[in-house]
Amino acid sequence: MLAGVAVVALGAHADVVAASWSSPALSLHGFGTLGVVRSDQDDADVVSNTYLQPNGAGHTRRWDFGVDSKLGGQLNADFGDGWSAVVQVVTKHRYDNSWTPEIEWANVKYQLTPGLSLRGGRTVSPIFMLSDTANVGYANPWVRGPQELYGMVPITNLDGIDLAWNTDIGQATNVFQASFGSNTFDAVDGLRIAGKNSWILSNTLEYSFVAVRVGYLRVDLTFDGNDLDPLTDGLAGLGDSLATAGFPVAGQRAMALARRYDIDDTPVEIFSAGLRLTPGNWLLLAEWARRADAGLIPKTHAGYVTVGYRLRQLQPYVTFAKLDSQTHAPQAIPTGGLPAPQATAADAANSGLAAALQTAAPSQQSLALGLRWDALNAVAVKFEYQHVDLESDSTGRFGNVQPAFQPGGDADLFSVTVDFVF
Repeated sequence: MLAGVAVVALGAHADVVAASWSSPALSLHGFGTLGVVRSDQDDADVVSNTYLQPNGAGHTRRWDFGVDSKLGGQLNADFGDGWSAVVQVVTKHRYDNSWTPEIEWANVKYQLTPGLSLRGGRTVSPIFMLSDTANVGYANPWVRGPQELYGMVPITNLDGIDLAWNTDIGQATNVFQASFGSNTFDAVDGLRIAGKNSWILSNTLEYSFVAVRVGYLRVDLTFDGNDLDPLTDGLAGLGDSLATAGFPVAGQRAMALARRYDIDDTPVEIFSAGLRLTPGNWLLLAEWARRADAGLIPKTHAGYVTVGYRLRQLQPYVTFAKLDSQTHAPQAIPTGGLPAPQATAADAANSGLAAALQTAAPSQQSLALGLRWDALNAVAVKFEYQHVDLESDSTGRFGNVQPAFQPGGDADLFSVTVDFVF
């Protein structure tokens, strides 16, 4: 199954066979990546996701094996009469520096009709075109998905239900998918992220070598337990004290800012679109997404284009990606007429909010040159060089940012991975 996904995703022509151990109703598959990445950035780390990995290559270690390495297993069960189930377990470098295996998928599926199915349990969060294979490096053309886009959403799975409707339209195939659920998980720096009432709708139309996908996500998002809580609680407390002291205008402004930038059951929406072309030996992948602003989360546009060409066992590729976050300076708490202690507190609150808004608004662009080598059956070796340009006043997608970090600037990354399925 995983090998089949890889062939579709890459447009490969080589036959790939994944070994499996089978009983009449069970099949077991595995996948993994052994990777190393080097960064010349001294004051921040390259990570696979800024929410989910605490450190990586750069400041912590010049060369790091934990950014991309992972190991997973998937058990499929067919009960007959349209019933089936799947469990997928993945171990990788996690938010707490552990490699604890976690259940990525665990669901039961019922095939209502040949084209209509319903699943319940823990399923993939199908936000982007390659979300289904995000953990299976072998199924993807790059060393890691472009973080400008794939780093927008840290939620990789949902606990809930989803429905898939597969129909033929002439010689084309159309798949509509609707998912509803929730997920709560721990992230770096003591952050706990909760996504409730998540709706994900997507539609993929495939004809010959062309696939077009559109998607929509809506989720009520809560960030709890990180630096945001003291900021918004401090603004609310300052507003109360200013109003009590006889400064209602400044007090109301502070309380309005606390409500505006808190992330507590805050609705977040993402619209996305993707295109895959695989004519002959060519590969073109392109995706775009837009996220509306919500609380401290800014309005964001992100996208990438990947072009590759297969030469027998080799596939060179190039990827250009861009992330643009738009922040607007908040209406500051007015300090005119405030006594010195209150004015000092208001200035500190204004500065803290401005800094938090800047940190929450990563902007960057990158150019990656890579080569995939299908060295063995079901084994691919990838080499990738990536140059990252940060926008001024931005930390980009780097994690573990140190006090000495200078926003803006650039960085050079070099990565090697060995991806496999079995």
